Amino acid sequence: MLRRRRLSLVAVAVACAIVAPCVAHAQTAPPPPRAARGAIAPPEATVLAIDSGDLVVDLGSAKGAHEGQLVELWRPLRVRHPVTGQTLTDRFKLGTIRLTQVQPTLSLAKVEGTLLRPPQTGDHVLVLDTDRPQPLAAVPAPPVTSTAPAQPSTPQTKVVVPTDPDAQALADLFSALEGSDPSTRANAYSGFVKARPGSRFAKVLKEEIAALRSHDATPVKREEGPPPFETGFDPLTRLRPGTPQRVSIELDPRFVGAIVHVRRKGEAQYRSLRMESEGARYWGATLPGDSISEPGTEYFVEGVMSNGGGSIAVVGSADSPKDAPVEAHPVTGKEPGTLAQIKMWSEYASFNSKAANDYLWQTEGAFGWRLQDIGIRAVRSGFGVLRGKGGSLDDLDVKKLPARDVGLTYGYVETEFGLGKNYGLIARPILGLRDKGVTGGAQGFVRVGNDLKTNLLVGGEVLGTVGLRGIVELDWRTIPRVPIMARTEVTNQPAGTGGDIGARAILQGGYEIFEDLTIDARVSYQGRTINHAGPGAGLGVSYQW
Repeated sequence: MLRRRRLSLVAVAVACAIVAPCVAHAQTAPPPPRAARGAIAPPEATVLAIDSGDLVVDLGSAKGAHEGQLVELWRPLRVRHPVTGQTLTDRFKLGTIRLTQVQPTLSLAKVEGTLLRPPQTGDHVLVLDTDRPQPLAAVPAPPVTSTAPAQPSTPQTKVVVPTDPDAQALADLFSALEGSDPSTRANAYSGFVKARPGSRFAKVLKEEIAALRSHDATPVKREEGPPPFETGFDPLTRLRPGTPQRVSIELDPRFVGAIVHVRRKGEAQYRSLRMESEGARYWGATLPGDSISEPGTEYFVEGVMSNGGGSIAVVGSADSPKDAPVEAHPVTGKEPGTLAQIKMWSEYASFNSKAANDYLWQTEGAFGWRLQDIGIRAVRSGFGVLRGKGGSLDDLDVKKLPARDVGLTYGYVETEFGLGKNYGLIARPILGLRDKGVTGGAQGFVRVGNDLKTNLLVGGEVLGTVGLRGIVELDWRTIPRVPIMARTEVTNQPAGTGGDIGARAILQGGYEIFEDLTIDARVSYQGRTINHAGPGAGLGVSYQW
């Protein structure tokens, strides 16, 4: 580091050797000489922050700045002399920057060309002399014509300044080294001493050479902004598609807020969410479900500095965001994909709550494999047990005859064929056993909508000795983890041809309590007349992977 105090002494010595202040006759005093270069003039502006490659400086249009203007960037240095203990200051030119956006008090600037060192906050910004207003040239005053007799001029004493080649050479060297780095100065001083070993300045220059080279050998630790930021953050892992995700971060007291930026992987734009305070040093926000989808989610977090210091990326950045994996297994509302499923449900439905003579119990289990959207979409196989009592309204309500027992144990294989992504056909042949032998049946549906999203089923069922059903079913899949089903039936089950037609209304809701494990509950109301009706209920469970 430069030793300004010693250099000042050398400069004074050279100045004294060149100019002897002995004037014999006083004349009009000339303008005072410029201040010695040992003192650093205040900068016109300072680098306040560096944001995405732009330098923020406090030089605005109020100070005469304009867009496209070139200004100089200087690095101030302040060190302690290891021998004398004096604190020395100086600054070195790093290069040139150009103002790109100029506001009344602040400007954005970009590096012009190559800098000697990377820019940092606290660097000085000086306006180039070519951009300063130039003083108007002095207009010589016209000669004054006077009729008074001319007075004899007073003789003036000529000042004779003795020439000192040694001092003049050192002064020229100082001028040539203006703005140079310590290594260049040390080499130049060394050449001067070798060329003039008997110079009275040699001793001081040798000490300066040692100090400059000591600075290069042992770099002085300098303050380069605040210490590293302290953060506490657990990376996001295994996000569920379409499910909002809570994210929290701990920041040190220098931050007064936080912002999380999130986007689907592959998208160009981020969605910015302000994080709310969760206590001292803790901040949190909820990522929306529509930003969490396959193939993944990208995010980064910025901390908001106090005292108007702007925001700083503390977890990831816009150019290098963090990657949060999203589960690939389809769940309710997910995009179509391969899916295996096991399902079982059971229900009780009473058509006559006044007497237990018209009801059914039905339990059914199934295993299926979903393959694709178009073509053979899914194959399922299952079994069922149906038990109940029934008869005609005349036999049960008028003649008060005993109800007929109904029973069937059956199995089936079901195939769904996708005509398109949102259209499909379902066919289910049924083979069953009853008390008097083997019977059969079938079930068929037309599906409108994708089976993994909200869709509508319209179809019917023929079940030997049990009866017929016409079915309309809406499967609603807009609420994550909450599947909802609404269904209506027109049927003569369980008595079949010996019973009268009735209607059923069924509402079922589910909840995915664990990953891919859903429990369903249903309620129903059915009847054949207003006086021959009753409620029903059921439970179901399913698991998919």
